[in-house]
Amino acid sequence: MKLFQRTPLAWKNLTHRPRRLIVALAGVGFGVLLMFMETGFRNALFDSTVEIVEHLDADIIIVSRARYMLSASQTFDRSRIHLAHTCPDVEQACPLYIETYYAKWRTTGSKSYPIRVLAFDLDRPVFTFSVVADSLERLGEPQTALVDFKSKAKYGVPPPGTPINHWPAVELNDHSIRLLGGFTSGTDFANDGNLIMSAANFERYFRHRGRGPEPLKNVDVGVVQVAEGADVERVKQQLHDLLPKDVSIYAKQEFVDREIEFWDKSTPIGFVFLVGTIMGFIIGAIICYQIIYSMNAGYLREFATLKAMGYQPRYFILLVLRQSFYLSLVGFIPGMIASLLLYGLVTQATGLMMALTLKRAAIVLFLTIAMCCLSGALAMRKVLASDPAELF
Repeated sequence: MKLFQRTPLAWKNLTHRPRRLIVALAGVGFGVLLMFMETGFRNALFDSTVEIVEHLDADIIIVSRARYMLSASQTFDRSRIHLAHTCPDVEQACPLYIETYYAKWRTTGSKSYPIRVLAFDLDRPVFTFSVVADSLERLGEPQTALVDFKSKAKYGVPPPGTPINHWPAVELNDHSIRLLGGFTSGTDFANDGNLIMSAANFERYFRHRGRGPEPLKNVDVGVVQVAEGADVERVKQQLHDLLPKDVSIYAKQEFVDREIEFWDKSTPIGFVFLVGTIMGFIIGAIICYQIIYSMNAGYLREFATLKAMGYQPRYFILLVLRQSFYLSLVGFIPGMIASLLLYGLVTQATGLMMALTLKRAAIVLFLTIAMCCLSGALAMRKVLASDPAELF
């Protein structure tokens, strides 16, 4: 069964009237735009949530067994980190501290906003940001931190390249803090901004953290690097046998998948955007049906003539499917271009990671082809019903 013919009748029917073609492309492009935006928001939810985890220099991650997602506040005792460090195949085990509830950021002349603060021991770095490695010595100075350049505009973070002496005066929990520079991570649906500082500074700003006099006794995330050549799964099992059962142990990718699964399955957000994608598909299919139906309705006498000449129904079925296929490919392009522009605007305005990968574009292209071919299958009934007797 051939999809293409030597005489491209389907393509000629599609392009015969340029104005109608432009309207058709706008209709298909709108459906493509809806699907791109809904899938974009859904993927941004997942990508932004795990972005900070992706920047951890970790092979294995340890969290409290009660911690059901990264943004939750359940902690575990720092002694678990010391115990993990005794495992023969562990190169390094490092604590990561996270504070969101008590952390309040304020620039001069504005109100305060909650911000996520991440802290680590300077002798055991946990982040892969190059600016963190370059700023280790200065981060050891009192009241210093690095800020996320992609924090939302309300934080007043200047753009990259702005001289430090032009940065605004900032307070954290009503105490001044000196910003040394910035890194690039991004916001998510739970956090609008990020700060990175040393554990010593973290202790100064959050003395009330925890139930005892030691704010650093309670760890949020354990970052484990295995020895060179060691098998991650084997080390994970060793840690599982070694550590108390009040912590959970994950390979880094397992933790990322777990975080995504939580937002996808345990919250309504992932489902809402999935429904939005389905609705975009349905709306696009309805628009495509109207376009293909109106296109072919103007050629019913010609189709009847072809039937009288002996052309079989199979020919007309393939004709309409070809027309739908061409329409999906040509209509996909303006929809994707418009989506890329909107992705950039949304990323700039919100800090969410609206990223378009080849795989995601291929999924939307597949949905677009399916959308147009389904519409064509519904619209071809009128073509198949054309009667040669109508010529007389």
